[in-house]
Amino acid sequence: MGIFKDRRLNFHSGEFSGLSIIAIIVALRMLGFLQALEWNLLDFALRKRPAEPTDDKVTIVYITEADIQTSLSYPISDQSLADLLKQVQTYEPRVIGLDIFRDFPVGEGYNELANVLTSSDNIVGIKKITTPTISPPQALPPEQVGFVDVPLDQDGFLRRSLLGVTDQQGNYQFSFTIRLAAKYLADEGFNLDNGRRDPATMRFGDAEVPRFRANTGGYVRADDAGNQTLINFRAGATPFTKVTYGELVSGAVPAALLQDRVVLIGYDAISAKDFVNVAALAGENPGLVPGVAVQAHAVSQLINATLNNRAFLSTPPIWIEYGLLIVGGVAGLVLASSCLKPSTHLLIVAAVSIGLGVVFYALLLTNWWLPMVPVMVLFGLNAMVLYPMYQAQAQLRSQLNQRQQLIDWTFSTIHNGPLQTLARFLKEWPTDSDNPNFNKADLKQLNQELRALYDAMRQEMLMPGQQLVLNQRQIINLEIPLTELLYEIYSNTTKRRKDFFENLLHITEFQEIDDSHLPPDQKRELSRFLEEALLNVCKYAPETTRLHVVCQPEGTDNVIRVIDNGANGLFNPEHEGYGTHQAKQLAQTLGGVFERYAVSPKGVRCELRWPITSQQQQRWCWFNRLKFWAGVPGISTIFKNNKLES
Repeated sequence: MGIFKDRRLNFHSGEFSGLSIIAIIVALRMLGFLQALEWNLLDFALRKRPAEPTDDKVTIVYITEADIQTSLSYPISDQSLADLLKQVQTYEPRVIGLDIFRDFPVGEGYNELANVLTSSDNIVGIKKITTPTISPPQALPPEQVGFVDVPLDQDGFLRRSLLGVTDQQGNYQFSFTIRLAAKYLADEGFNLDNGRRDPATMRFGDAEVPRFRANTGGYVRADDAGNQTLINFRAGATPFTKVTYGELVSGAVPAALLQDRVVLIGYDAISAKDFVNVAALAGENPGLVPGVAVQAHAVSQLINATLNNRAFLSTPPIWIEYGLLIVGGVAGLVLASSCLKPSTHLLIVAAVSIGLGVVFYALLLTNWWLPMVPVMVLFGLNAMVLYPMYQAQAQLRSQLNQRQQLIDWTFSTIHNGPLQTLARFLKEWPTDSDNPNFNKADLKQLNQELRALYDAMRQEMLMPGQQLVLNQRQIINLEIPLTELLYEIYSNTTKRRKDFFENLLHITEFQEIDDSHLPPDQKRELSRFLEEALLNVCKYAPETTRLHVVCQPEGTDNVIRVIDNGANGLFNPEHEGYGTHQAKQLAQTLGGVFERYAVSPKGVRCELRWPITSQQQQRWCWFNRLKFWAGVPGISTIFKNNKLES
């Protein structure tokens, strides 16, 4: 049962690992560890979208660093700002958005600026409602003021627009963006209202703004206070018409560029330090996007969604994302388990990964953001990490099949040849035969051993590589220390041939051998070597009376040695059987030497010696010897008739 249990575990190990990876990635996704990758991929894809036509509804008037250095000061004085507003009004814009804080007088011209603001119902000013707060221009009524606070993501970049929120005094406030869009769209017959599908959101006509939630898209537990939405930045290098203060006051700007538009006035100057981190705009330095440009994108999104059906950036339900996540993980698992050729496997992994990227980009072109990073990561991990495991399992199954075929062939050969002859011989054995040269009980024992050979071979060949079958009833774990393993072999072999070994004088020396560098296969071969060396004593030296077994380090080598005092019939320099050939191969693998020679006055010495590594030499000390001697029986002892003797 142990064999088949291990095989079932091996069979399911790949599936268990794949499901574990799926669970880990899902957990990472739910904990937000993949947010940054999702944001970066979204920014990259937004930058790579085809350029849209320049918006004909929004124009930006920049006060540049050159304007400040030549004709203005920073901050711009009230008089200069009043003159600029009057100049813009001559172009008959529909709405003017003044993206410049003016909570206290600056320079001369305060009254002039106040008169301009008071007499203009199409000018919208700004304020800041989060700490530290900044008040709006006093001359503007509340309905002509909006806040410009923005919700930055954890990486410091802007991807959302805050449309409305309750301030610290409990009053609901509208953003600068909403104020501008509402004034512009009112002339088109569209008023700000609550959403139909989601009453908590905002809409103009049929354009309902999708509300940002804490887990929208690739976000996890984000701050969704107030009424927020993702910004669908206008693609292209020139999304809006841009003019400078100098161009405007010089009269070089055509009237069509400002007439009947939303005209935003703001800074694009290092002196003003009014910049926002945005990585989704093509051709822009992600750390130097003017704040007024961000406001332009947010206003344009609302106006064009209402008038031109330009879609907002939407996200599918979260169950679709997690469904795709599971599908991606299972697909990677199935691909890894297919055990294709490495080149074919890599080609399919690359093709599927590229395909997922294409799907992500294609959906984004239709203004759908489907988080794809967890799917791609999970598919790639399952497909690449589990592939070697499945390949190894396939190779193991192939080897097991080959071994099984060899075992079947071997047993068939034995069964159809020697076993048939032996069975016939036993059947025809005279019942009254008392010939001492032939022992029927021995032949019966041989018959049983030959028939048990099939089960023993099959049991060892098909079980995990860390186990060794001594007989049909005893299995040893090869992960135990080598010295303990060799002692088990010695003990089991002498008990198995108790008829021979029980009358011998046993001298055994077992001391700790460092086996940290030995794989299970080599430990198995060393065990088989000792077993065969002991059985060879039974076979070739039946008159032996003393047996000396040594398994210990000696100098710079580890040694396994068996010495008998029987006849020297085993010693034949010209003879090399299967066992000798295997012993020499093992010695070569270990970098050692195998020797078998006669000893004086009689007997044979069979010895396998291999070098101790430098690491072993460092570990070999008297403390380890004493520790090992205290815990292992049969160390440096002499046995006779199974009784301890000095």
